[in-house]
Amino acid sequence: MKNLIWIMILTSPFVKAETDKISVYLKFEEVYMSNDVSLLSPWLSKNYKISQTLHIPGVGADTRHITKKHLLASMRQIGKPSSMPRSKASVTKIETNNENSFCATSSTVNQRVVGERKYEEKEVRKVCFDRQGETYKATTHNISVHYRAI
Repeated sequence: MKNLIWIMILTSPFVKAETDKISVYLKFEEVYMSNDVSLLSPWLSKNYKISQTLHIPGVGADTRHITKKHLLASMRQIGKPSSMPRSKASVTKIETNNENSFCATSSTVNQRVVGERKYEEKEVRKVCFDRQGETYKATTHNISVHYRAI
């Protein structure tokens, strides 16, 4: 019993650190999905890059690399929040790179109707962050969307 208490005491800072990183990711995702440039801009590092890959069954995959400048310009045009489902803490995984950087990966599942056919739409999101001063900034962002006929 005594050993169990020591294990809990020693591991609790690590659990809290991972929980804090999940919280950082979920806050970033909420801002990203808001399509509000004024809220998102402070989250993005100077060299932020995003890649979006669309996987279509029987057709293949198409990847688009989007610069920070183009992302913000398209968000200004959209102007309203995304209707895509938001990630949950329970499905968000943290990969610590070093004491100042980490990546968070999550996924969501949705249904879409395309040409009168139902598809499951699974979106896998991965964002890497670097600590810059007192805050984290997103450096890379990968979104991979997979479709499966239902």
